[in-house]
Amino acid sequence: MYRNASSKCPPATQDLALNLRNRQNAIRVAKYGPANPSLTNHAFWSEKAEMWGATMSEAKTMRCGNCAAFNVSPRIRECIAEGIGDDGVDPYDAIEAGALGYCEMFKFKCAAARTCDAWVVGGPIRAERLVRR
Repeated sequence: MYRNASSKCPPATQDLALNLRNRQNAIRVAKYGPANPSLTNHAFWSEKAEMWGATMSEAKTMRCGNCAAFNVSPRIRECIAEGIGDDGVDPYDAIEAGALGYCEMFKFKCAAARTCDAWVVGGPIRAERLVRR
């Protein structure tokens, strides 16, 4: 099903403990959040707006889902699916429900509805890019 993607996958897409450590680092270092994007989270977004010198409405548009480090390429989605596994459940259901991608800055599976202090305009990554040397 996954065309043996694991050999080309970022380790955190395959190792839950590593993914959780990297996500915790993003929370600690870059204030990844909010914890529950479905809630208002006034304090969280107010802090982001102040940090970015933006209105709260503007800050709320600066999400992982449109960050230049948010990778949702087919290969990464396949890696995430392989890491989730398919014990009777389609892993792509979880990927879609959480709008999951991979944060290239902090190396963890990331939810599109969240953000962090390291947000960069210009994303997401939808296709593999050539490595420049």
